Amino acid sequence: MRVGIGHNDNPAPGQNSTSLHYPIIPDDQYLSWQHTRHNQKDWAELFFSYGNSWAKGTVALQGFNFTDAAWVDSPAQFGISQGYLTLTPDLGYENVRLIAKVGSFWNKYGTAGRYDAGEYDTYVFGRTHAMGETVRAEIDIGDVTLGGEQGVGAKRPDPSTYNQARFTMLHHEHADLTYDKWLTVGAHYLYSWTGEEDRSGLQLGDVGLPNGSMGVYGGDLRLDANAFGYLYLGYSHISAKDSLTVAPAIEVLHAYGGGEFSLGLTNNYAARGTSGTYLDSPGCTPVVPGTPPAANRCSGGNGSVDTLLAQYEFSLANFITNTNDASARFWGEGPDLKIIIYGMYNKVSSLDPAMDGVSKLKYGTDVAWSALSWLGVALRADRVQPNSNIPEQSFAILSPRLFFRTKWVTHEEIQLQYSRYMYNQRTCATGNPANEVYEAGQEFCTQPANAPVLPDGFGATPAIYNANSRGAPTTTPDVNVVKIQASMWW
Repeated sequence: MRVGIGHNDNPAPGQNSTSLHYPIIPDDQYLSWQHTRHNQKDWAELFFSYGNSWAKGTVALQGFNFTDAAWVDSPAQFGISQGYLTLTPDLGYENVRLIAKVGSFWNKYGTAGRYDAGEYDTYVFGRTHAMGETVRAEIDIGDVTLGGEQGVGAKRPDPSTYNQARFTMLHHEHADLTYDKWLTVGAHYLYSWTGEEDRSGLQLGDVGLPNGSMGVYGGDLRLDANAFGYLYLGYSHISAKDSLTVAPAIEVLHAYGGGEFSLGLTNNYAARGTSGTYLDSPGCTPVVPGTPPAANRCSGGNGSVDTLLAQYEFSLANFITNTNDASARFWGEGPDLKIIIYGMYNKVSSLDPAMDGVSKLKYGTDVAWSALSWLGVALRADRVQPNSNIPEQSFAILSPRLFFRTKWVTHEEIQLQYSRYMYNQRTCATGNPANEVYEAGQEFCTQPANAPVLPDGFGATPAIYNANSRGAPTTTPDVNVVKIQASMWW
């Protein structure tokens, strides 16, 4: 349960000046660069498996927007979203392993957390969304484990005439080395591309678009220093060429493919506002294949992103345990103070001159004190700076919370949280004030995140982009949000 607390400036008779509503905040859309985990939405997934030591079949049910407490939003109910076969044959050697998957499944590369995708819940190199195969081989040589992986797949996009993404192919390769279970270094390469002909019923500006491509490569390091904590460092380079047509075979750093509606790499990085298409849009001149580029051109899905992501986790109880006994490790049975520090930096290169050279930065910390077996106190703070050229878009969040469990080490948690949002500039000026210089398509205030469906989410509707106001949001974002969250995992 999430409740935004707002102010009704012009209450009608019978209305209060204080309003309660679904939160209007800039960071709760998962497929937006501005995403944090302060106020996540409801989500559930169930993976059912059956098999033996050699072969196992798995089917997944997934969805969000729980309908009994909301309404039936069909795109949010994924149904049977994944189904695949996993093969783990016995090769006859204890130090050699082979794992193969065939079907529709996720593969995740560049997860910053020790056990999950990290405090931003994203992937430095990508999570795959495709039908295909992956084969991984591992071999132990003394204290060293060598691993190699390859995969091929295909992604069918939403066939809506408003979606420029097309049938997309994928291949990816990976290599890693682990030393004595405390140091792991990896190298990753993922590439997706399109070659589909024009479909019937396309919008006028979508006919004749060039084939697109999107590649991701880089490396990462994991260091488990036991008493001194856990460190993840990752670097990736994303290269996009006419990527508006690339469907989300790769989900990377909050971007869902290259141009899936407004949720892809183009709108998250390479384009101002909701531009970046070949169609007319406020603030830039459409890219027209085969013609000289205009000076104030849209990105057309062309550009690159260089990213550094880091996360460090420290447990005080584990430090005390390990300094008393170098071979020991604290496994959660007792009081603990845990500190997580994290941050992500992105440097953008784009054909859109308004976005070329822009830097994006977000960072924060989460401090949690497990005081009793059933009670803990925590505080999370984040700073989000979406555009180095427009500091007015930046904001910060401070979220104290209580968390409750049934015992020290368990599989469930209930949180009670309050979030305070602090904006550099909460609302945009309207009209065209003489004392402000607007660059077309940019807004000098906190920006709404893209949303997968209308009208859900702050900024879901394209109506926020107005030729006169240069894109002033239609709704003022919330300052105060309260949340009750229950989680269970196994």
